[in-house]
Amino acid sequence: MTSFIPQFNMSFLQGFSVGFIFCLVLLIFCGYLCNRKLVADKKHLAEELTKAQAANELSEQARQLLLQEQQTSQDMLEEKVQERTLELNIALQELEEANHELEQKNTLDELTGLFNRRFYDQKIVAEYRRSKRNLTPLSLVLIDIDHFKAVNDTHGHLAGDECLVWVSEHIKNSLKRSADNAFRYGGEEFCLILPDTNGQGAIALAEVLRKRIAKQPCLYKGIEIALTISSGISTYIQDVDILPEQIFAGADKALYQAKDAGRNQTQSYQFIEE
Repeated sequence: MTSFIPQFNMSFLQGFSVGFIFCLVLLIFCGYLCNRKLVADKKHLAEELTKAQAANELSEQARQLLLQEQQTSQDMLEEKVQERTLELNIALQELEEANHELEQKNTLDELTGLFNRRFYDQKIVAEYRRSKRNLTPLSLVLIDIDHFKAVNDTHGHLAGDECLVWVSEHIKNSLKRSADNAFRYGGEEFCLILPDTNGQGAIALAEVLRKRIAKQPCLYKGIEIALTISSGISTYIQDVDILPEQIFAGADKALYQAKDAGRNQTQSYQFIEE
């Protein structure tokens, strides 16, 4: 009995030692596995972080590249817009010049630079209506170069053209107000529309012009060509009810009176109230 107890204790201790060692080994092994797992997880996490950083860098690069492409596209678009705007401005300027040239052809006499007959027909109606509306006088002066056919026959038509231009310049210089307009009515005949001008004012202007032209000759290739003009005047006032064509007819009658009376003079026509 006594010998069994020590034997049992020895066996128990041996078994306990073996079990303890086994448990220790198992614990160490489990710790190793856990540590390995932690290392692997840490490595995986590091790899994921690296990938994330790389992805962020790529994303930032892509964003910067996209911004650059957008800026480049915007710059190109702005350049195209500027080019098209410049082309449009040039086209508009050319159109404006073409319209201005067309307007000049439609309203100006090519030889003298005065307004033409077509524009006279429009202007006299407009000024007549304004005069009637504002109750202001409107004077019309018809001017004819005396013996102009003889100038053409003697010196040629080129000399006649030069005389027309010369007389036109005197007519232009005689008008001091922007409201006054001069026209080449046809051939050697001219016309002045004088708004807000009574008969006396129109006669005074016509006489100054007549004297200037008679005072000095027109020069053509060293040749002095003496010229005179005859003028007929009619004035519209609201005392009589007449139309624009009647204003012209009155000035035309006065012009023929000036020619019949010997030319180189100014006559006026008086409308009689019916």
